[in-house]
Amino acid sequence: MGSNIDLRKYEDGSAIQDAYSALVSGKKGYKAVIERKKPTPKCVKCGRGGDENQKFCPQCGGKMVIPITNCPGCKKPIDETSKFCTECGFDLSSLRE
Repeated sequence: MGSNIDLRKYEDGSAIQDAYSALVSGKKGYKAVIERKKPTPKCVKCGRGGDENQKFCPQCGGKMVIPITNCPGCKKPIDETSKFCTECGFDLSSLRE
C-alpha cells in the first residue's frame, strides 16, 4: 500500500544538515556546508518573479518582495497563502503588507 501523506511540513533544515554532516564525515563531527538557493522576489500586484536586485516589477510597477517560506515565530515551513502559522498561530498577514 502506498501513502499520499505530505511530509514536507516535518522538514527541518538544521536536522537535515546535521544528518548529512554525520554521513559525510563518518560521524567525526565535521559540519557540512549546504548552499541554499536564495528565494527570488515576486511582485505583490501581478505575482511575476524577478531578479534578486529588482525593487519594482518591470511589467506593472508593483513592489517586489521575497516570499515568506518559514514562520518567524517557530521557523516551521508555511504555505505562501496562509494568514496565520498553523503551528504557533503567528500572524503572517502583517508581514506581507
